[in-house]
Amino acid sequence: MAPLLLLLLAACLGSGTYAANILYINTVASPSHFGWNRALMYELASRGHNLTVFGVDTDPNPPPNVTFILLEDVYDKLYSDPSVNTDFFEMSKIGPFSMQLLFNEFVFGVCEIVLATEGAKRLQSYPADFGFDLIIYDYLSGPCLAALAHHRFHKPPVIAVTAYHGISTTLSMTGSYQYSALVPNHAYDATENMSYKERFINVLVNMEEEILQAYVLIPASNKLLRKYDPTLPDVADFYSETKLVLLNANPIIQYTEPFMPNIIPVGGLQIIKPKPLPADLASVLEQTGPDGVILFSLGTNVRSDLLGEARILAIIGAMEALPQYTFIWKFESDTLPRALPSNVHVKKWLPQNDLLAQPAVKLFITHSGLLSTQEAIWHGVPIIGFPVFADQFKNINYCVAKGVGLRLNIEHLDKDELVRTVREIMTTESYRTNMKRMSALFRDQPEHPLDRAAWWVEWVLRHPDSTELLTHGSRLHLFVKYSYDVLIPLFVSIALALHGLFFIVRRLFCRRKATPKTGNKQKKS
Repeated sequence: MAPLLLLLLAACLGSGTYAANILYINTVASPSHFGWNRALMYELASRGHNLTVFGVDTDPNPPPNVTFILLEDVYDKLYSDPSVNTDFFEMSKIGPFSMQLLFNEFVFGVCEIVLATEGAKRLQSYPADFGFDLIIYDYLSGPCLAALAHHRFHKPPVIAVTAYHGISTTLSMTGSYQYSALVPNHAYDATENMSYKERFINVLVNMEEEILQAYVLIPASNKLLRKYDPTLPDVADFYSETKLVLLNANPIIQYTEPFMPNIIPVGGLQIIKPKPLPADLASVLEQTGPDGVILFSLGTNVRSDLLGEARILAIIGAMEALPQYTFIWKFESDTLPRALPSNVHVKKWLPQNDLLAQPAVKLFITHSGLLSTQEAIWHGVPIIGFPVFADQFKNINYCVAKGVGLRLNIEHLDKDELVRTVREIMTTESYRTNMKRMSALFRDQPEHPLDRAAWWVEWVLRHPDSTELLTHGSRLHLFVKYSYDVLIPLFVSIALALHGLFFIVRRLFCRRKATPKTGNKQKKS
């Protein structure tokens, strides 16, 4: 027993990390975001840390050192709020400028709902001298509760995390730059090889995003949060003190762009070792034919049962026209407009990661959400994407460019087109070959992304006062950050110099032309 205790003591001293009290805030109203965050929560819990989780989601059976405090009824209030647009099919029709405004509207709307919950009020009930060692929060719902907690608990170090992959969403925290000629904005449906017009639009969308963050979201957040704590410092200061951002990104599976040093890519963090399938699904896979299984799921926000009768009938018709394949379809209700063909099996919920890990699954028909796309790439399964909103267009565009998937339009879903697309991928070996290659590259990392994320969290715990990874870019004015204050005077100076040069040359030329005429007149006289 004594040697074991000595070994444990040596391990603790060697790591230099103690069992910390961590406040984890997850106010993003998205079940998929919760699943991603939960993977990190439970990994930290397995390393001995105590977590108090304020969130819009909860788990009925958490580890003993994880305590959930529910921010109640946020989903119900959000989806019933007429001022917040949550019609995902309508979102597919709006452009990137409106999408940026919608993101801002969503962030602020969720914050207002969260702050009014009884769960949020419990944050103020802690003793005045109580403290946490670290705050981790999903920043995609804005500063909100995290900024209040940071001030309330005497400014512990902060780590921002998100299941999203748009680097530009970290602008206020990391001072990241927008490379408008290099990569399309996360809200813009364009490819890496943009035309001049697309680059022009991309510049404007990127500028809109920075302006909205600096001059709309932060001032509005200050005004709202100070109703709950008038002594709250500027939210911009809270953002600039962010130690790290754990971003759900990986350069192998998305358009590449430079990262700031305190942005840690942990793309695929949620992908864990697959569990055994439930008995009914295992039976379906055992009985499937040699042509394999096609998985059809539109994620947690876009529901198949809300596609409308015409689209549902088109999907069923396409499945019926492909009897050689077994379809497993995530369909969220019991009501269907017609009987299902014998090769189609529907479930209200599916263990997606576990299914994609099965060799029998040959194709994934998806909404092209980031987590779904990452899981498909990790397991080497080609995809057909029906993007609906936000980054889903960018995700499927990348997959199409890499030859690992094809894109279709959910609004104008056509049975025959779906049949042709399924047949093309299932009968063209290059899609599977390309996806297996990308899967091998994605998996070939020095450690699993979840281990990397946990290591960096503990790095901040070991060095809570470190500022070496931070840049002052988050504090720079937009004009200074992109050197507009230098470039505009420079271009004006060049323009004035060219104008002056032109004027001088013109005057000289006019004089030289005028001189012979004067001479001729003198000769005549």
